[in-house]
Amino acid sequence: MKANRSVNNEDHNQIEFDCPECGTHIVGEVSKCPKCGVEFVIEEVIEVECPNCGAVVPADLERCPKCNAKLEVLKEGAGEVETSVKGAAKATGTTVEESPAEVEAKEAEEKEIELRKQFPLLVEEVKSLLALANEFNIEVNEAKRFIDKAVRAGKQRDVVSAVNFVQESLARARETIDEKIARDVEYLEKLVEVSNQIGSDPKAILQSIEAIETKRKGGDLKGALIEIRNAKDLAEQITGRYVEASEMCEALEKLIKNAEHLYVDVREARKLLNEARDVGKHGDWTMMGVLAKKGREELLKMLPDVLREELKKSKEALLDAKAEGKDVSSLIKILKDGAVAFKRNDIEETLERLVEFKAEMKRIS
Repeated sequence: MKANRSVNNEDHNQIEFDCPECGTHIVGEVSKCPKCGVEFVIEEVIEVECPNCGAVVPADLERCPKCNAKLEVLKEGAGEVETSVKGAAKATGTTVEESPAEVEAKEAEEKEIELRKQFPLLVEEVKSLLALANEFNIEVNEAKRFIDKAVRAGKQRDVVSAVNFVQESLARARETIDEKIARDVEYLEKLVEVSNQIGSDPKAILQSIEAIETKRKGGDLKGALIEIRNAKDLAEQITGRYVEASEMCEALEKLIKNAEHLYVDVREARKLLNEARDVGKHGDWTMMGVLAKKGREELLKMLPDVLREELKKSKEALLDAKAEGKDVSSLIKILKDGAVAFKRNDIEETLERLVEFKAEMKRIS
């Protein structure tokens, strides 16, 4: 049989109740009536004071059994208390101090909202720079890798990482394009020297250099690149075949450096490159171009078999890295691009992708 245990604010340890069977008043915690012997389970009843007559009554009653006054039921659930406090603060204009966890969560939410606003703007800016690089044949592979990472983070709904990767891509693309402009300015300054050597007026080239630097400092990268292209055309007219021969030497030097990453024997090609530059110093730009072209052709003959074998090794290395649990998504893309280039017989592009693959493999190791 059940019996109620009365609990009041004066003494939470005092237990008093009447036996529900025989009515005997019992004080203390017992499991059966000392008079009639009936067993019972004691249930705890919280009591409150009636605000009208002062009688102590069970808290769950709607009306006082003594004076019939309506009672207020007190709800002490933590969630309800928190909600009511905040609601009251809002109504009265007072401030409720939030917990550190609440503040941190609120700041994180506000930051994410702001990043979501920034994201599409940053993406458009990066797309514009990548298109510019493509238009002027500037390699921005590192910037592209960060875009790939941003895409993966976006798929995982990691907004913070996605925005960070796009910002990094943007910075790398700008840096790469700016470095290319700086190198081209140095090249045009060299053409000024060449023009003086052959007795031509370099004034037009100098004016172009000034226009390039003005646009570059003003952040107009496309304008600077257009000026460079026009300046090179102009310089070629002034200096004869020097520009064409010089560009052939630069292309051969790049090919040699990439081939060295795959341990290719480049001695003959480098010998021809040095000879080309020597004759160029004496103004024989026709022979300079001929020697550079010959060096390139000699090296390209050696590369197909080397690249075919290197593609196989790279695929095996990729599978090993994947088995070790490494993130190989960037490696897959690079190797795929290299294989496609090899199928269309673009030897130089294949070589560049394999060099890039080795660098990326080293980075994740």
